[in-house]
Amino acid sequence: MILRIRYLVLVALLTLGIYAGGQLLPLASGDPVSLTAAPTPSQALTTQTAVPTPTRAAITPQPTPTALPPTPAPDLAPTCARIDALDEAERTLALSQLTWAPDYAGAVVLPSCNLAGENTPRAVVLHYTRGSLIGAVSRFQSPNEASAHYVVDRDGRVYQMIPERYGAYHASCRGERSYCQAACPICEDEQGHFLEPYSQSIGIEIVNWGPVGDPAAFTEYPLYEDYNQAYGYRYWEDYSPEQVAAVKALVEDICARWNIPLDPAHVFGHARVNKKADPGPALNLFWDRYGEPPREAIWPQP
Repeated sequence: MILRIRYLVLVALLTLGIYAGGQLLPLASGDPVSLTAAPTPSQALTTQTAVPTPTRAAITPQPTPTALPPTPAPDLAPTCARIDALDEAERTLALSQLTWAPDYAGAVVLPSCNLAGENTPRAVVLHYTRGSLIGAVSRFQSPNEASAHYVVDRDGRVYQMIPERYGAYHASCRGERSYCQAACPICEDEQGHFLEPYSQSIGIEIVNWGPVGDPAAFTEYPLYEDYNQAYGYRYWEDYSPEQVAAVKALVEDICARWNIPLDPAHVFGHARVNKKADPGPALNLFWDRYGEPPREAIWPQP
C-alpha cells in the first residue's frame, strides 16, 4: 500500500503538470514547504531565480551558461531531518511539497533528502540510470538510498533533486580510498588526503538503459553500435539529441558558475571514480564516436 502511494504521488508529479516556474503548486493538504536562503552563506553556494516551466513539447535547453557568481542556497538539512523522521506515507507527501529555487534556471525541482553534507564542487560526474525516470526518482527519494543533483530525461527535461551546495550520493568510496579507482580524480584533496568524491562533485544522472545484451529485443529506443565494444558490449541505448543538448547546456552552466574547467580532467563519467561503465561510449564527451551512428564530440578538443 505504501509503495502504491509513493508511485501515485510520483506519477502525478511527473505527468500531471503540477509545477509552475520550477516549483510545486500547493496540494490539497496545504501549501508547499518553502525554503529560504540562509542569512550567512558559506563559500560558493549557488541558486538562481526560477523561470516559467514550458510545456513538454516546447522545452529547450539553455543555450549558454549563465555564468552567475555563487549566491546563497537553501538550508535544506533541518527540513530534511524533520521529513526523514516521518512515517513512509507522510514522508512521501512532505517530499512532494518541498521546493526551492533551482540552481540551474532550466530545471524542475523534484526533491530528495538523501544529502551528503556540504559540497565544494570541482568536477562534474555523469551517469546513466539503467532504467526509467520514475524508477530513478523513486529510488533517489527513498530514505538511505543513492541520490544525484540532476536527472535528465530522454526529452531533455532537467530535474534537480539536491541543491548543489550539498553532496549527493552519486559516487562513493564507502569510506575507503581503495574502493574507488586508483586514478580517481576527485577522491583526494590537493594535499593527497582521502576525500569522498561526493563531497567535491556534482552528479548528473541521464535516463538511459546503458548496455544492451539483445539488440533484436530492444525496440523501444534507438541503439548505438560501438565498434570498440567498450566494457564487452557492442550495443548500447543511444542518448537522444534532446538529452545531449540538455546535458551540454547544464554542464556548461555548472562549470561557469563554479569555475570548473570544461575538460576531460573535470567532466567525466562514473567509470573514472568507481568500477562502473556509465555513461558508456554512446555519450562521447570529448571524442568523436567510433560506431553507428557516428557523432562528433560534445566538446571537441583542439
